Amino acid sequence: MDDLEINDYLRRALQSADGQFSEISASHPDETESEQGTFLTNRPLTPRQESKSRPTTKNRTTPNEEVDKTELALNKIKWKKASLLATQAFELMECGNYYDANIKLNKAIQMRGDIEEFYVCRAECLLQFCDFKSAILNYNYALSITDKEIGGEWKKRLAFIHYLHSQLLFDEHDYGGALEQVETALKLFPGTFSYQCRKISYLYELKQHKRCFEELQVLFDEHEITAELYVLRARLNRLYGSTTKCFYDVHKALEIDPDNEQAYQICEELERSAEQCKNAAVNYALNGNIMGAVNKINISIETNPTQAEYNIFRGTLYRQLGKYNEAIDDFMITINKINNNEALPLYQSTLRQLVLSYNDFAIECYLKGYFEEAISLLDQAIKRERDEKGFYLNRGDCFKAIGYLSFALADYQQALELDPRDWVIISRISLVHHQYGINEYREKRFIEAEKCFTTAITCNIKVAQYYISRSWSRFMQKNLPGARADLLRGIYLDPDMEEGIMLSARLYPNENIDSILAAKSSQKILKQMKELVVSEQLDHDEVVVSHNTLTYEPIGKENMAQFTEWINSYKKSNNKVKTILDERPDLTFPVPRVISVEKVRTALASDSKSRVRSKLRTEAK
Repeated sequence: MDDLEINDYLRRALQSADGQFSEISASHPDETESEQGTFLTNRPLTPRQESKSRPTTKNRTTPNEEVDKTELALNKIKWKKASLLATQAFELMECGNYYDANIKLNKAIQMRGDIEEFYVCRAECLLQFCDFKSAILNYNYALSITDKEIGGEWKKRLAFIHYLHSQLLFDEHDYGGALEQVETALKLFPGTFSYQCRKISYLYELKQHKRCFEELQVLFDEHEITAELYVLRARLNRLYGSTTKCFYDVHKALEIDPDNEQAYQICEELERSAEQCKNAAVNYALNGNIMGAVNKINISIETNPTQAEYNIFRGTLYRQLGKYNEAIDDFMITINKINNNEALPLYQSTLRQLVLSYNDFAIECYLKGYFEEAISLLDQAIKRERDEKGFYLNRGDCFKAIGYLSFALADYQQALELDPRDWVIISRISLVHHQYGINEYREKRFIEAEKCFTTAITCNIKVAQYYISRSWSRFMQKNLPGARADLLRGIYLDPDMEEGIMLSARLYPNENIDSILAAKSSQKILKQMKELVVSEQLDHDEVVVSHNTLTYEPIGKENMAQFTEWINSYKKSNNKVKTILDERPDLTFPVPRVISVEKVRTALASDSKSRVRSKLRTEAK
């Protein structure tokens, strides 16, 4: 019997014309309750005994008044019955008999369906049977008919039911349904930490990685940051391949909670994995597979970015590959990781690798014609290592290539002070003085030009061009004996030099080379030159070969006194030259200049061919 049938039954019981039917009691012994919560009765509707005196017309009521009284009496009976059933249901719930309690509440709701507490209680009973959907429907209906402040607590409870339902669906691998339920819970009660964590789990199973990190960022923004939160993000980062972020998250978790076992375990696994990749990189490098080694060491650095040794190793690999920018970056990162602690051996080795990378990069720029960039790189190398002569030598070559001879000479002089017996440096200095002489000659200052050529010859007596150049300057001063003597010395060193043949036509008109060399005066000069050249013995222990050098020879022991005098004169002017170097103009450009590759190795004049030299020696004898 449904609600309408009950109401009709009670109404007919109360509506008796002239009060002929007796009133039905809610607790009549002949009434029973069915399992479905409906009322059954075996008692027939019996009329009352007719009263002796029938009511008069004055006592009769109108039809509308009779209906109002009937409805009022009906509601009173229904409320009493519903209250009794609800009380019985509460007692059954306290005893744990939720099944019978649910039946009682069903009957009470049939009597009075406008009482929201009945729906809430029935929802709690249904939760005991894990009927989450029915419980949610009851709570939703209760919230729809209530306007009390208690509705806030019911919303919180309803959100928790959605959360429990989502866990059940997750266990059944219905990840989409679980996500829908937990999102509903967050709408009802937003900002709940456990709900948000569950949502991240469901998003991960659905492979919605981007939304996972978005929700995780919401957790960091809305809640107090804990070690567990960092561990959660570390695990997500590791699953998605962001091992560097995972490493830093784990260490932040350990800073907050040093005893966190999960964070400590992840940290150990990352360090072990990084070391294994580093060992593999070393094996690749030993076998000549440099790119394979770079790939492995990259994994090590991503897995454990605080290990400075990994950056040093990668920097050396990049240097071997010619990737100097990457190598320099790695060495700078290493120095920053050890906090510029100069007392550490690692700092010294890293600094050495850094300056060598600057030097190698500068040499490559020099070979390609980017002289200004090479100078800037060498400035960085010299700034960090001031006792390396090769850096000054290379920077001097760059200055010489762009025409800044005074700066080039100052760098060569600085290198010579570090190693006064390096023939490479002395050769460079002789070239600079020869270039100075050429500039003076072009300005028709022949006396100054002769002095410069003489200085160049003092530094290196085996360059035929120096003698020919000084011969021209003496010729222009009408010093024919000196000019002829220099011509003969130049021809002795290089008989095939065209410039010497041209000059001989002016100094010895109407004479050929053979007659010039056969003269007694010429033979005397050639003999002296032969003795001077022969006395120059190669002493390889005194020769230092550096990058970007030209031909080299050691200084002769016979000329050490003259050379020492020349060195002392340079030391006296050292302060003046250094001042000029400090005040040199800025050579850097906002945009690198692109120029074609030129010949950059200027060879010194080689010794005379063995065939010609042996002939001259025979004639001198």
